[in-house]
Amino acid sequence: MIDKKIGSKIKQIRKGWGLSQTELAERIGISFQQIQKYEKGSTRLSVMRLQQISEALGVNIIAFFEEGERVAKVSDLSLRYTPGGDRLETFQPLNKEEITLLRLFRKTRNRKVREGILKQLRGVVELENRK
Repeated sequence: MIDKKIGSKIKQIRKGWGLSQTELAERIGISFQQIQKYEKGSTRLSVMRLQQISEALGVNIIAFFEEGERVAKVSDLSLRYTPGGDRLETFQPLNKEEITLLRLFRKTRNRKVREGILKQLRGVVELENRK
């Protein structure tokens, strides 16, 4: 029963981020069929695999054990990408613009370019906050 509950949480969070099973599988180096099995609860997850999935989805591993429909908290990994270290208190589903931005960002392989994009976005937010 716990395997199905955890699988359901994985699916809920994955879909909230707008990720396909294939995209999640690629992030952790397994097949999308294995993600399907985890989400259905037909294959038991090891702690190591659950940790990999939580990191790939940017949530604390505890999110998979929380009861109810409460949305998972974003992990502290998000702090390095938020201006001023603001904590993102709760996970919020992405809108279409955010999904597009995230997909394009992930396709950018050059580390320097990625850092430049983040610096520009931080600058824009900082300017908007001064108004």
